[in-house]
Amino acid sequence: MQELESRGFQPLGTRVTQGLGLTGRALSADGSTWADIGMLQSGLRNSWRQLLKTGVLRGAGCTAQFTTEFNNQTYLVTTNSVLAPSPGTEVEQLPADTAPAAIAQRHMQRIEQYMREHQPLRPVINTCAAEIEAALRRAQIVCTPQPLTVAGLQDLGVPERLALLIAGDCAEAAEPLPL
Repeated sequence: MQELESRGFQPLGTRVTQGLGLTGRALSADGSTWADIGMLQSGLRNSWRQLLKTGVLRGAGCTAQFTTEFNNQTYLVTTNSVLAPSPGTEVEQLPADTAPAAIAQRHMQRIEQYMREHQPLRPVINTCAAEIEAALRRAQIVCTPQPLTVAGLQDLGVPERLALLIAGDCAEAAEPLPL
């Protein structure tokens, strides 16, 4: 979230979400774009911290989604998580290990291109969390970042056994005890 604040985004609060960990929302300085950021948390908190520090997960512990609504009720979404399709929404999904700053930069590029292609289109300006919630209801965008799956972690290069411990059934990764 600090990275977004340095780019002019204002935090709109954080909350703990079951299965996802810590999630937060921020609004761009001009009010045209909002970001939903999720940081995965686990009962294996120290293990997660070590994995993230050493780069084993290469940013896999963070999901980000940037959304802009336009005055013709269309939406641009740039994300590194999986979203359900919805009418009037153009989604660009980047790899899961893409950093939030890179997603934000790509989203801003897409806004400029979209506005050039659809003149005189303009972004809708939001001033608070309630306006963003109303826009999400209008768009029916499922904006909750999805938790990583065993397969998703393996795609990021995490060994199968470790992926099972992080996102799967720990019993599957356990070794039987010799009798």
